[in-house]
Amino acid sequence: MMSSETVTQAVEKTGGIVAQIDRQAVEWAKVLPAHLGPEKYHRWALTAVRDPSVAAVMGTDEGRLSVMAALMDCASLGLEPGRTYHLVKFGNTVTGIIDYKGEIQLINNANPAASVVAMLVREKDTFGLRGANIPPMHDADWFGDRGEITGGYAYVDFGGRYSLVARMSEAVFLKHRDKARTKNIWDEWPEDMRLKTLVHALRKWVPWSAEVTRHG
Repeated sequence: MMSSETVTQAVEKTGGIVAQIDRQAVEWAKVLPAHLGPEKYHRWALTAVRDPSVAAVMGTDEGRLSVMAALMDCASLGLEPGRTYHLVKFGNTVTGIIDYKGEIQLINNANPAASVVAMLVREKDTFGLRGANIPPMHDADWFGDRGEITGGYAYVDFGGRYSLVARMSEAVFLKHRDKARTKNIWDEWPEDMRLKTLVHALRKWVPWSAEVTRHG
């Protein structure tokens, strides 16, 4: 059973975290895109910092600053903490990481009618490149044994016009994994991290925006 002192300390710690988020909310409101209201973002931020791994770093100035910096970055991109943008603990700090859904959202914001395609290629697939901005030929036994991952590709379909096709071999994926601080996440979610890396590379070559672009 938790002692009364420990209960009091836990309540004070949680209250302190909430107070810090409340104070920071004014600053987030200054950078949030128009489509994302400050009240909604405030609720998401409170949920994110209550995660035990994030709350664990809030006891030091370095940890608090890393959390607030990540949440500010998330706000400026118009992403959702804990959903498309994740606060990942490293030692006594956190680092903000966009997942592949967040990368796709940033591209779609610039052109809501566009479709982002990201696929992994496996050793038993039939695959061939057909041009710099032409979708590859890719066929597979989609519900059978396709073997190990050999690479991947991503592109944007702008309604019959296509972006540059970003592509990576498995060797390149592994170089990204080896340089990342998030090796444990790469190992736990190997397909998701490869897709995220592909779409992040693609985002360098196509329009993207934190604001939702409205046409018509």
